[in-house]
Amino acid sequence: MTLLFLLPGDPSRPGQPAPDVDREARAARAAGAQVAVTDDEALRVGDAAQAVAGVPAGPGPAWYRGRPLTGDRYTALAAALADRGRTLLTDPEQYLAAPESPADGTPSAAAAVRVWWVDGVPVLTTAHPHATADTAPLPAALPAEVATLVRRSGNRFVTADLAPGTAGAWRTLAVGDGQTGGLGPATDSETARLFEALAAAGSGFPLALTAGRLTLRALPPTECARLADGGTAGLRWVDGAPPEGTVEGAGIMVQLAAAGLYRPGWGTYAITRAEDGVALGGIGFHGPPDETGTAELGYDLSPSARGAGWATDAVRLLASWAWSRPEVRTLRAATEPANLPSQRVLERSGFVRTGEEAEMHVFEYGGYGSGAAAGTAEAVGDTADDGGAREARSLSAGNRPPS
Repeated sequence: MTLLFLLPGDPSRPGQPAPDVDREARAARAAGAQVAVTDDEALRVGDAAQAVAGVPAGPGPAWYRGRPLTGDRYTALAAALADRGRTLLTDPEQYLAAPESPADGTPSAAAAVRVWWVDGVPVLTTAHPHATADTAPLPAALPAEVATLVRRSGNRFVTADLAPGTAGAWRTLAVGDGQTGGLGPATDSETARLFEALAAAGSGFPLALTAGRLTLRALPPTECARLADGGTAGLRWVDGAPPEGTVEGAGIMVQLAAAGLYRPGWGTYAITRAEDGVALGGIGFHGPPDETGTAELGYDLSPSARGAGWATDAVRLLASWAWSRPEVRTLRAATEPANLPSQRVLERSGFVRTGEEAEMHVFEYGGYGSGAAAGTAEAVGDTADDGGAREARSLSAGNRPPS
């Protein structure tokens, strides 16, 4: 089932997106999704069936990225798409419940920043579409209450509009449906980042895996490109910058994406502390499962994060998620023979050594403990020493960095 993005059509070019959403159409296709257009005039007058007449029949999920609609018009759109086998990822009830403003009555015109949230993860922060050129810089940290408002909205795709407050603080002015929010001055790269997140979430892959003290945050290709170019991908790293293996792995992911081999869910994740979002290292796969159903996992940690069980927690969580996927038959990892700390991490995480390959010890996953699924308390929380991870050698798996 291919994910579909519904964009406004161009009346002068039947079947083509309107000029103001060409950038979004390119980003959606680059993320591996399909694009279809709606007839805005037909939607406006209430003829939803005509509005989606050019939408290919499903089955499959769809994100609406179009003009704001009244509740009854959106409900009619959902019904017309359902007749074609398509399911809106934001259903009418969620659409109607999404708008929410704080009680202080601050006018939305004061908004300076728009934050885009997908499945509870803030994936993009930009200047607000209506902000003036002299608006304050983007916030270094989001207001504490915004995540609560996003969750309360009950919507998978949300915008949160912020305004600068006193002493450098930021206030949340409004939370609304992301399907109809304007991208404004977002760059091509920022647009690609948003659509990569939407494509992954809409296809059923996680943007974040959280269990206990740990969150694994997916880094799609545009984020990996930022890391490979010497950036931080918008994350705070425990040692000030990502570890070398994570940077190299991000570069590999960029190459895979350029070759058309990237698949959502099977890339790089940042290992972060759930309490404050600080990034401790990277973990991920060397690509999607191959034709035999085999996927390979790798990871590394920043030096100051070693020795506290973070690698074990991360491997357990990601391996448990991968093992639950129907396309995976074998999950493996490889370490250098001398890297005993990494071997202990794998053994504690449910991997068993199965042989040698290219002068590396090969391990295969058989399920951790009682087979707890990713996201349960049983899958994480081992804070025992990482078996010598404080030694000078890096705590990593594989002769390639996480990708």
